[in-house]
Amino acid sequence: TGDPSNRSLSGSIILGQNVFDTSRRSAQSVAGQQEVHGRRVTVVDTPGWWWHYPLENTPKLDQIEIQNSVHLCPPGPHAFLLVFHHSFFLPQIFMSSLKEHLKLFHKDVLNHTIVLFTAEDPWDEKNVETTISEWSEMQWILEQCGNRKHVLCMQVQDLLEKIEEMWAGNEDSHYKVDPDREAQLEARKEAEGKLARRIRKTTERQSRILGKLFEGNEEMIKSLWHYFSHSFSLNVTFLQERG
Repeated sequence: TGDPSNRSLSGSIILGQNVFDTSRRSAQSVAGQQEVHGRRVTVVDTPGWWWHYPLENTPKLDQIEIQNSVHLCPPGPHAFLLVFHHSFFLPQIFMSSLKEHLKLFHKDVLNHTIVLFTAEDPWDEKNVETTISEWSEMQWILEQCGNRKHVLCMQVQDLLEKIEEMWAGNEDSHYKVDPDREAQLEARKEAEGKLARRIRKTTERQSRILGKLFEGNEEMIKSLWHYFSHSFSLNVTFLQERG
């Protein structure tokens, strides 16, 4: 999900080490692996999406990274964690975004999903239960996930036991992955990367030209830059988010 769900931090808590970079937004899917409570655990941190964005506004490379994440833990993930901050709120636009982004996976993804609420202290668990009762949207999400949920402060062992209970009860113990799909996604990723680099060069060239033409007139440069870059707004945002 979009910030501030503390998704990357949750992955590090589960693995017991600072495996994932929490200083900036995740740009690509990254896998970490550690021995946790006698189990060899692999956690994949993926790019999130902004809750108020429809799927079409999520950068294509983010979509590819999210889809490709399932290939980083063969033969496929035993569990997906849908992460929310403990003080979540869910207006209808957020629900529409969630339903659209779930289309990046197979339709049975929710059979392998646990809703994870991030918390700062154990008392937040009571607050989560209260907030759930106030939001029918969250009640719907939980129903789709078999009412599986966990409030993560430091209770990692309880979470692992819930995951094992879930996959033991599923017909398939892990989410099925199409091996041919990985190659297709890599090809799309390369194509989107080339397009992003071309757009970056175009915008940088536009910036240099405007700077030379209107040197000393900052307001004119800003106005013209807004005009010329408007058609590239989604791609420019995507590039800027990656620095």
